[in-house]
Amino acid sequence: MAELTRLGKYEIWRELGRGAMGVVYEAFDPLIQRTVAIKTILKSSFDKSEAQEAFSRFRHEAQAAGRLAHPKIVSIYEYGEDEQVAFIVMELIRGKELKEYFDREERFGIKDGIRIVLQLLDALDYSHSRGVVHRDIKPANILITEDGQVKVADFGIAKIESTHLTQVGIVVGTPSYMSPEQFTGLAVDRRTDIYSAGVVLYQFLTGVRPFTGSVISIMHKASNQEATPPSQLNPAASKALDEVVKKAMAKRPENRYQTAAEFTEALKRAADATPSEEPGKPMIAADKMFAATDSTIMLPGGTALKAAPRQSDSESWRNISNSRNRADYLRYLEENPAGQFAELARSRIAALEKAAAQAREAEERRKKDVEEKERLARKIGAIKSEAAEMRAQAEARRKKDIEEQARRARELAGVMAGKEKRLADALAEREAEREAQHKLEAEAKQKLEDRIKRKKESE
Repeated sequence: MAELTRLGKYEIWRELGRGAMGVVYEAFDPLIQRTVAIKTILKSSFDKSEAQEAFSRFRHEAQAAGRLAHPKIVSIYEYGEDEQVAFIVMELIRGKELKEYFDREERFGIKDGIRIVLQLLDALDYSHSRGVVHRDIKPANILITEDGQVKVADFGIAKIESTHLTQVGIVVGTPSYMSPEQFTGLAVDRRTDIYSAGVVLYQFLTGVRPFTGSVISIMHKASNQEATPPSQLNPAASKALDEVVKKAMAKRPENRYQTAAEFTEALKRAADATPSEEPGKPMIAADKMFAATDSTIMLPGGTALKAAPRQSDSESWRNISNSRNRADYLRYLEENPAGQFAELARSRIAALEKAAAQAREAEERRKKDVEEKERLARKIGAIKSEAAEMRAQAEARRKKDIEEQARRARELAGVMAGKEKRLADALAEREAEREAQHKLEAEAKQKLEDRIKRKKESE
């Protein structure tokens, strides 16, 4: 395939990644001046026996993620196909996969790992409320943006409630993060994502996956063995966190947390009960990955920033460190333009402005969706009205045809009755004529016989 420079309306800028089946590009939408990522699969990469399933799954990813609009889920803008490729246009994420951090064996602080999992659960709670089960939650599908936010990606094997695009008996997922019911091909629901999120939490707490080995080995362990409690591998992990992980990774779905929200609340309580480097430090909200009061702030690039606040402005910062109000950070900067937390305050302002912009975009998308639904409803209403009118006209024509057929039948019956009467009259007339003829012949015969008799008598 020749090097792409344009795909539909999109200008291809550069290649971001390449695999056996396709390429991911950074591209630009000139109509709305937006940079996007375009995920493509090459039609020539599949033979006929594989193509239908591959393209169904690719379209399914667009359908599953396309119905979700959440700041912690990668947004899908468009799906399309041409003669050579099928493609999904999506939000361009500046950041890295969580898998990259784990592969480099970088260790996260327990609080930082919990904050990432809380963001993941926030995204799952939203997708589950919209009837979408991801079914492949793993570090490779959890992106960490440059400002420390989580973005859940790749809904390629998601299960959408009310559809049959994925069916019972089909085993899909990534073995180390798959629930026991996924291995056996049983029906799955939101609780399989709960299990996978529990595995990710386990990896944050211990630095290792709970079950390793061949696929068969992982399948056997996940179905029959309990994972080693995180506190036995990492003394900094509390018993409360052990219990959270144990319940999230329960073998039977009914023994797990039943919703992401329930998992979130349990994890927050366990985190509050987990000792930190600074006693009394409050639990940070789920959407704040890095806290200003941490002694070490882990940045997405893996660097560490040591915080050494001065007493003069530490009290001011402590009062607003958990605020979601942009004005609080602006006021802090006015009072402490050179404060130890000035840069972090600016970062918070930028993050809040970005979140507000995302919320506005989401609201605009929601309004557009509502308008589109209303437009479709009007169109469907018009189609239904037109169909009803056509049915009424057809019924009127049918009745008219029946009446016309009845009239013709009556006319035909009259004509036939007239013909029958004339025929009967003609037959009766012919019969009368025959009888008269017979009578005349009889009379003539009698007369002849009488004449002969008289003649004989005279002789």
